[in-house]
Amino acid sequence: MLWTEILSGDFEKAVEEASGVCGLVVGCVEHHGRHLPLGQDVIHAGGVAELAAKKEPIVLFPHQYFGEKQGAGEFRGTIIFSSRLMHEILEESCREMGRNGFKKIVLISGHGGNAALLNNFARSVLYEKRDYMVFVYNAFHSWPTPAELVRMADRGQRDLLPELTDEDIALLRHYTSACTAKGHGCLMETAVSLGLRPDLVDLSRLNDVSGTSTHYMDHLTNAGFYTPFAWMANYPNSLSSDCHDGNNERIGRCVVRLASDKMAKAFRILKEDTACEAYLKEWQKKQ
Repeated sequence: MLWTEILSGDFEKAVEEASGVCGLVVGCVEHHGRHLPLGQDVIHAGGVAELAAKKEPIVLFPHQYFGEKQGAGEFRGTIIFSSRLMHEILEESCREMGRNGFKKIVLISGHGGNAALLNNFARSVLYEKRDYMVFVYNAFHSWPTPAELVRMADRGQRDLLPELTDEDIALLRHYTSACTAKGHGCLMETAVSLGLRPDLVDLSRLNDVSGTSTHYMDHLTNAGFYTPFAWMANYPNSLSSDCHDGNNERIGRCVVRLASDKMAKAFRILKEDTACEAYLKEWQKKQ
């Protein structure tokens, strides 16, 4: 259920149907090579979350496009807010969800760079002993990997992959064995967009720029350092992708369906959970 589409007289009913669970999709606005839209991270996470919320009802707060993108201003169209402002937006959003009756709030991240920000924010909520809890869910966790799809086909479970042809399985098999760069604008991220919004994908631009690593900062990463600009230095085209030729909407529809099923299952687990609420009450008494 989208918060903005609930009739005002039906809001209490929506909270009850959602078992007090509200989701906030958090992405960012950034470059993903030249073939995907700037709002990619909200488009894929929001699209899958909306499908999942139809299968296992929760309420979805208006999606947030403003995520962690410090230091990526070289690409026109990128939107960069300060960490302080992003924290304040999350704070105010969660307060409003809580004020409207939601006790379990899940931040659904569609951007890998949001992990530190969202995890830190979820912990910060404990500071003032709120009557609601904040969870973080990585939208990528719901995606099947190409290797998983290939294993399903090899185990004779092609009936679970009705969208895919033999050629699609062959492409996924090749990708699994030959891919050296993935995770940002790659075959799977592109596939999800093809499954949700094919009108926003231009496959003719797939190979406009290189998506392989320069390994410029590998020596520091391998030595155990976190370097805030390592990814940008290693992937100067803001693309981590190869072996992506042959991608298509069939693969996208398959991935989206399986991803929304898995995310819906996660929503169900959160709705049915009682352990966190019980522990929260115990924990607050000890503080």
